[in-house]
Amino acid sequence: MGEADLIQALTDHGFSLNESRAYTALLQSGPSTGYEVGQKAQIPRSAVYGALRRLVSAGAARSIAGHPERFVAAPAGNLLSLLRDRFDASVVRFEKAVRSLDTDPPVPDAFSVRGYERVLEEAKTLIDGATTQIVLSAWPRELHRLNGSLSEAVRRKVPTYVFSHATIPEDVPGRHFSYGHQEKDLEAFWKHRFVLVVDDQRTLIGATEGTDTDNAVISETDAIAEITTSQIALDLTLLAQRAGADTSEVMAAILGDRVGRLDELFARSPISVFDRYVAPARKKKRKTG
Repeated sequence: MGEADLIQALTDHGFSLNESRAYTALLQSGPSTGYEVGQKAQIPRSAVYGALRRLVSAGAARSIAGHPERFVAAPAGNLLSLLRDRFDASVVRFEKAVRSLDTDPPVPDAFSVRGYERVLEEAKTLIDGATTQIVLSAWPRELHRLNGSLSEAVRRKVPTYVFSHATIPEDVPGRHFSYGHQEKDLEAFWKHRFVLVVDDQRTLIGATEGTDTDNAVISETDAIAEITTSQIALDLTLLAQRAGADTSEVMAAILGDRVGRLDELFARSPISVFDRYVAPARKKKRKTG
């Protein structure tokens, strides 16, 4: 963690870029004039004093009277406590305000989010709310990020099935199904993708390349959950064929009674068809005359 990380953290908490740069400069340099802060933080002179005044008003800096006036950063620990207290208070106000509205807007069946962190936040939310089952196909990097939520789910006795073409970290809880490839080898020709189905009802499908352009779709449509679960089940079946393993138990666990009904139907199938080409019917010639 360095200067850029501190500036980013401050902007994430509502400080402007100039305010964040000014606080970082003060923290590094100690008591400084506005001119000195502007020089170090590369803030125009016309903007630096406004940024410093706002920091003082917010409790993030202090003014030292004199000629010239100097400024000093509030100790990092004090600012952290101040921000935490303000955040907690704002959450309480938000909760009271929402309750006072007495409204429950309809939730869309599907919506999208953008950005790597937002995708993982939504995945964490889904996992944290799981009660009956988690089926997940992901890369080790994302599994590591979600390890805490997956651990809590397993502690809640939620059956958790994790598939990956790469080696799954040993500390990730749940039942592992993996080809065991190195992540860097797969990254040479595959992009990071993330597929999650929770309780056979809620689904998240998206890109997890680690950029702000990552997108994911979250759905509460049963049909989408069923199709997505079946796709992961197919991945497990192909893996089992290569490994010479029996999938009957895990398929029954993941797909439920759909497996039994499908097996019964296949048993009655008189003819199987694989890769038969059928040409389009010839168009009938129109009669003339």
